[in-house]
Amino acid sequence: MLTNAEKPAGPIKRVRRKAPVAETASPPRAVSSVSVEVSATPPPSASRLAGGSVRHSDITMFLRQLIMLLEAGTPILKSLRSLSERGEKAAQRSLVADIAQHVEMGNPLWQAFERHPRYFDVVFVNLIKASEASGTLVTVLQRVVGNRDRKEALRKRVRGAMFYPVILLLACFGAIIFIARVVIPEFEDMFSKFNVEMPALTRYFMAAAKIAGTFWWLGILAIVAAAVAYKYWYVRNPLRRLTADRLKLRIPILGSILRKTAIVELCRTLALLLRSGLSMMATLELVRNAITNRAVAQTLQSMRDSVERGEGLEAPLRASSDIIPPIVTDMLVTGEESGRLDSIAEQIADTYEEDVNIAIATIGDALQPILTVFIGVLVILLMLAVFVPLITMIDQLGASGA
Repeated sequence: MLTNAEKPAGPIKRVRRKAPVAETASPPRAVSSVSVEVSATPPPSASRLAGGSVRHSDITMFLRQLIMLLEAGTPILKSLRSLSERGEKAAQRSLVADIAQHVEMGNPLWQAFERHPRYFDVVFVNLIKASEASGTLVTVLQRVVGNRDRKEALRKRVRGAMFYPVILLLACFGAIIFIARVVIPEFEDMFSKFNVEMPALTRYFMAAAKIAGTFWWLGILAIVAAAVAYKYWYVRNPLRRLTADRLKLRIPILGSILRKTAIVELCRTLALLLRSGLSMMATLELVRNAITNRAVAQTLQSMRDSVERGEGLEAPLRASSDIIPPIVTDMLVTGEESGRLDSIAEQIADTYEEDVNIAIATIGDALQPILTVFIGVLVILLMLAVFVPLITMIDQLGASGA
């Protein structure tokens, strides 16, 4: 039997009796009003979706439908529940259902998105967090969808530009293998049968063709091994990744496209975040995390450090003139001084996106003459190495027949 000192107080007993266990697992809704902060730790991931993965276009379509429902006055939870039943794919329905369930538990929408970092990156999550706090969710979602559409269109154009050169290179490779394995052996057997004395060029050419025809698979294996080693070993080290990303920007023709694409991504994300009400510090940190090229991300880190010290953006941008063109620096500094950095960044993104489109349109025209010259040189070598001994053989046969 407990003494009076051992008995718990009345109010404490009531709290223990009434507090449900589920409340301890859910953060309060006041979280949505907290100022936006960028966390270095990855968000907790939800369980694997049923039915596989969700494509980028499926996420964009889900956001478009969510915007339409919200504009029509449908509550957020009812909109999510409705969309969780409309999806064409099981994985998409599972994703939206998980988001709806998390919101129904009393959590803010941004936390529900944060559970799926594979589909909603840190920039998107922080934009939703800021929009929920300011009551501009639909407006921010519309900006996000527009940005996703432009980014996806640019990515498709860049990939499409790479498709044509790859096809040309494969065609050249196939022609070389055909000549090495089919054409050259026939001529070699014919010259050997008629005891034709072959010049040094012909012997070297046929020896090289025999090596290429026999060990052609080693070249493919070396390319695949180099790509795998680069992706899963070399760039895992931050210093090596930084060096590799710097070298990518210096590749002839392709490096210029990659550089302009990175500037488009930088300026487009910068404008999107600033227009959504995020602070300059949070914006620069989020853009740094969103940029895939580490050399450009290092410049953004320098910009953030400069702003944190109370300085402007000009000094770190001028110091990175090999990555950020001086004209872009001038425009960004002008936008910072005039208080119109978001609109200036958007103009830069539009201008450089047009430059990327022009460069992509001309990349095929630039590579075609190069590959044509390569094929021409190969044909000339083939003629000198094969047809000269063939003419000699015909002359011998004519002389013996006479």
